[in-house]
Amino acid sequence: MKFQYVLLLFILGNIGLYSETDGTFFETQRKRLNSSDIFEIRDAIDRLTFIKSNRGVRDILSVLEGNPNFPTSETNAPAVKFYASRALAKKGDKIAVPILIKTFQNESPKLVEHNPPKQRKIIDGVADRHSNSSPYFYEDGEISMVLACGEILRALGSLPFSEESEKTIKQALAHPNFYIRSSAADAMYESKRKEFLPSLSEALGKEQIPYARIAILAGIVGIERLPNQNFKSVTEFLSDLDPEVRKKASEALRRLDLRIAAPYLEKAIQLENHPMVLSQMKEDHSYLISFRSP
Repeated sequence: MKFQYVLLLFILGNIGLYSETDGTFFETQRKRLNSSDIFEIRDAIDRLTFIKSNRGVRDILSVLEGNPNFPTSETNAPAVKFYASRALAKKGDKIAVPILIKTFQNESPKLVEHNPPKQRKIIDGVADRHSNSSPYFYEDGEISMVLACGEILRALGSLPFSEESEKTIKQALAHPNFYIRSSAADAMYESKRKEFLPSLSEALGKEQIPYARIAILAGIVGIERLPNQNFKSVTEFLSDLDPEVRKKASEALRRLDLRIAAPYLEKAIQLENHPMVLSQMKEDHSYLISFRSP
């Protein structure tokens, strides 16, 4: 992921060269959004994201929709939709909601569930920690449409509420692909709406896939923020065999945002051997014990 840090430093170092009202800047980014290079498209999306104005939102929406006339073009790649959705969530403009919903409805029916132990290719979607398109351990060029649709859902959860977005997120909680179900739970947490708790509790009772179960629990715990049985269940996932599940459990304790969760993370950190999970646990532990103004 070294590329990501270099890219961010490059953006922060150069974005001041342009005025947000400079038409040349926006015209340049529009041309770059039509590039055949995914990394150039991503850089253009990032540049439009990190400016203060929302003038570039419609350009990001255009790249999210893609070009239907050239379905195999890089501009239609899952990675482009992934980063465009993430950018729209950061921009926070409600005009993005209808197009995010439309894109999700167009792409998600093509995604199916597979037997987790099966050896998969990138086009198959999210698998276990050995998959090139796993929920956490992926490279920029390995982002599948499953991951992109998951990011669309999280964006919908963080943007201003609408009945249509609520309907889309609730339906996704019953999707045949476990990562889409997990992402729907993430979206419900992002919304902070307690009205989603009954749907999450019902889904938890039906869910069999560990990653999806911890995602749903994380959503419940994040909304409730109570040291109850759900909290205890999350701590048990810190010792799961799957590193992605352990990482999700760590994030869930951070969402709870209570110091009583810190000792559980301290114990888990002593046993953790996966570098990415260990880094996440340390970050979450530091957050829990840090002093923050109410």
